[in-house]
Amino acid sequence: MSTNRLVLLHGFGTSGAVWRQVISELDQGTLTPDLQGFGDAAARGKAGQTTGDLTADLARQLRQVGAGPYRVAGHSMGAKVALLLAIRHPELVGELLLIAPSPPGGEPMTPPGRADLRAAHADAAALEAQYRAISRRPLPAPDLAALIRDGVRASLVAWHAWTEVGSLEDLRSELVGSRLSPAHPDPLPIRVLYSEDDPAIPPQTVQDMVLRLLPQATATVIQGVGHLIPLEDPQAVLALIGAGSQADST
Repeated sequence: MSTNRLVLLHGFGTSGAVWRQVISELDQGTLTPDLQGFGDAAARGKAGQTTGDLTADLARQLRQVGAGPYRVAGHSMGAKVALLLAIRHPELVGELLLIAPSPPGGEPMTPPGRADLRAAHADAAALEAQYRAISRRPLPAPDLAALIRDGVRASLVAWHAWTEVGSLEDLRSELVGSRLSPAHPDPLPIRVLYSEDDPAIPPQTVQDMVLRLLPQATATVIQGVGHLIPLEDPQAVLALIGAGSQADST
């Protein structure tokens, strides 16, 4: 199978613009779609939407571009969507690159943390506090401003749906028999990038709730950055993408 174009999926509350430092060093064929309810796709947000709804909408977008398969990289929420895309639409995915991934079994957030995240929608001060809290490197003013704009324009129902539904969904049963299972005769290439200093999805969460489920995955761990790896350390993302591009056929 030959892998094709690169697709970069943003995390919760952001948009494809979160990849701007990464795509500045990539070819123009890279896709950065906005997921349903966020960015330019805010109007498509639905009350109670699931990870499956995000995935189905993304699959529709990708099929409009071409048949695939694609190299699919996802950050945080986008990583959970990428994983489900590979399970439910395997013809579209030739490789998975998961960055600070939201676990397929559900994200372990405290009730106060979940409530704070839910309440931050469209509140510029709360959004700024959230982004400063989950990063470890100073965010340049234009990047922080763009994050806040995305948090303000995101669909309210989509925002609530992720905090109340999508982030809690347990997709582990869908791994069985898929190309994400190490027992599959043709397992999907998977690479995972995460930070030892991520306060939003800590390293232990990635190790216990992602890598344990995907033992065939190649993991890269970095230090000194927080959850916003595409903005805090775009070179680490580029290195991950470059590592995968060497194995473009199976």
